[in-house]
Amino acid sequence: MTQSQLSTQERLHLLTKLAGLPMVMLCSLFTSLFKQKPLKRIIFDASVRYMTSGISIPQMQSFSEGGVATFRQWSKQMRFEPHIEEIGKDARLFWLGPKSADQVVLYVPGGGFMAPVTDYMITFFDRIRQALMDKMHSKGVAVAILDYSLYPQTFPTQLVQLTRAIEYLFSLGIKPTNLQLVGDSAGANLILQLLSHTLHPVLEIPPSPLRVDGTGQIRGVCLISPWVAINEASPSHFENDPYDVVSSRSLLHWGSAYLAEVPGFLQHYVKVNGTPKNWFEGIDKVVTRILITVGGNEVLRDDGVRLNAMLAKAHPEVRIDVQAGGVHDDPILDSGAKIESLSYVAQLMIAWFAAEH
Repeated sequence: MTQSQLSTQERLHLLTKLAGLPMVMLCSLFTSLFKQKPLKRIIFDASVRYMTSGISIPQMQSFSEGGVATFRQWSKQMRFEPHIEEIGKDARLFWLGPKSADQVVLYVPGGGFMAPVTDYMITFFDRIRQALMDKMHSKGVAVAILDYSLYPQTFPTQLVQLTRAIEYLFSLGIKPTNLQLVGDSAGANLILQLLSHTLHPVLEIPPSPLRVDGTGQIRGVCLISPWVAINEASPSHFENDPYDVVSSRSLLHWGSAYLAEVPGFLQHYVKVNGTPKNWFEGIDKVVTRILITVGGNEVLRDDGVRLNAMLAKAHPEVRIDVQAGGVHDDPILDSGAKIESLSYVAQLMIAWFAAEH
């Protein structure tokens, strides 16, 4: 949705909101005295929190012209030709690195199912790719970014698109052992939808391309700030709401809107915390290892810790990192704040992606 499609009242409210942003950024300077983060991050975090709070879903969606436009603009700034591939099911892959690469990381971006990939998300994963190239000297590495449908499209539309993306990557000759999936927030939720669909097929949609017999495990799954209880608040929602970059109220609003169109008998594919006991039994035959990262100061912290416990019951190679003082999508936000160095969480992810098995 473009801003021209908003009502007059919505446009006026948005203009008022934008007018208040400089003051929010200025006020964040004073709070920097009490935080152990670079000033650029503090200002950026405050801006994200402000601009994602107190606005409607159409207003939020009017901020971006869409994933394709964002990727084209980012590519122009980086001075290379954008490689965008239509893969069917109204989905696309944005390529960072060559399609012929031996190792592929498929990135499923977050955004509450409301917003597309941002330029700083693309920057972050391009930096991850470059670091992996240095560590995996003899192997080409590419990152493919999935551009999927947003709300008002809901489950299972995005799951069908992710399924199609993996089918397509396999059709290129990419081996499961050379494929890793990574998603943040809603993107992590979508990957969990895929794993659930693999173990418990949704009959109305195409089958998962992942195998459950142990003969075709994918190399890894990395979940950054996974959004798993999308319309329910855990204790960390209340504890960390004053500190996170996304408010509990915003997450619950987006999650409730997305879930409202999902039939009750299918909701546990989206709400992992509502799944039956032993839901993930057999996951060790689907993926070699799983990494979860959450921030100690994010509202979704408890959900990530609980997810780790659920997965660890079914898989011996599950690891979680709880970043002290970290917020939602913390390692990715450094690129939004234009911080040159990669955080320890980003370095952990790089080492994990590059590890031999």
